[in-house]
Amino acid sequence: MKIIAADIYDVDLHDWKPPIILRLITDEGIYGLGEFPLCYGAGRQAALGMLKELVERYVIGSDPARVEAMWHTLFRSTFWAQGGGPVIYGGMSTIDEALWDIKGKALGRPVYDLLGGKVRDTLRVYANGWSGGGEWAPENHREPRNLEELGEIAAKVVELGYDALKFNPFGPPYGQPWTGHERILEPWRADLGYARVKAVREAVGPRVDIMVECHGWFGTASAIEMGRRLVDLKPYFYEEPVDAMNVACMKKVSENVPLKIAAGERLYTRYGFREYIESQAVDILQPDVGLAGGITETKKIAAYAETYDLHIQPHNCHGPIATAAAAQVDACITNFIIQELVPFRDRIAYDLVNEPLELQVKDGYMPVPEGPGLGVTLNEQLLSRCPHIRIE
Repeated sequence: MKIIAADIYDVDLHDWKPPIILRLITDEGIYGLGEFPLCYGAGRQAALGMLKELVERYVIGSDPARVEAMWHTLFRSTFWAQGGGPVIYGGMSTIDEALWDIKGKALGRPVYDLLGGKVRDTLRVYANGWSGGGEWAPENHREPRNLEELGEIAAKVVELGYDALKFNPFGPPYGQPWTGHERILEPWRADLGYARVKAVREAVGPRVDIMVECHGWFGTASAIEMGRRLVDLKPYFYEEPVDAMNVACMKKVSENVPLKIAAGERLYTRYGFREYIESQAVDILQPDVGLAGGITETKKIAAYAETYDLHIQPHNCHGPIATAAAAQVDACITNFIIQELVPFRDRIAYDLVNEPLELQVKDGYMPVPEGPGLGVTLNEQLLSRCPHIRIE
């Protein structure tokens, strides 16, 4: 079996983080799917170009069953992968997902079965992306206007079946422009952030887990001060309080804040995670399966982290193919703790596949997909509306 063609879909059907999808096609008619998460912020056009170049140079004509060999080829032969960033590692990850999907479909087994078999039947999840509201929010406001409305929306998330939710409470007040990502957390912004977390805690009660996201905005002193202040509200974890690029700063926060520290969505491959793991600078690692090196590399990162008793919570604020890929890893690693989902987008975001896991959550848990490969198939009718590049 060999790969004879590829389609790269530039999905443009909805406004919120539309994905880039790769389909690799074999001479036996089996196709494999991957999703490139670098589709928000800056870098989307670079992602499309990198994926096209990698597929043309290295993937067409290759044996899809030789997944590890392809990863090694892409890492060594591209030159820039040895020390590269999200563009090249995202391309490698997307190809890796598609190869595993083909292999699983060819053998009639889920990917997790090829990685040692599942260790759990369901996956605990938390909701992200909810705090902007939505069609289900009070009065259909997409953004809460005050603390009371924020609490009402959080309570609605719990009513919809989630017992864990994450948000960044440090953005600007309702209706005001964003003023930048200051390293110093001004007293008014610290007070507002605390009040927002408190409003959510009071709305959902003590048994619902709240994750506090910071996106690496703060300097070390501000991160420590804010983290200590949040302790009485019992966050499940405190995510990226400082830039993940500086391990020493993150470790200083971890040593001075009595909360679980999480980070890793902008780290790539086992080499990028090495210092975090060995220094135990965080408690929960968050590799993005679509950026950290794919299924192949995320499994290795998890195994490496397990030797230090660290938990894995794959980052995922992408589309349904990315969710399926993360679920395959979650199912077969023993140090998995919880999975990130963004379940409240417009329905069309999930309809890209016929079996979206985001719509199958019940009582805070998502099923492990049982179909072959990644467990999802393309909605051909929907994808036919998107521009795409054909490579043969």
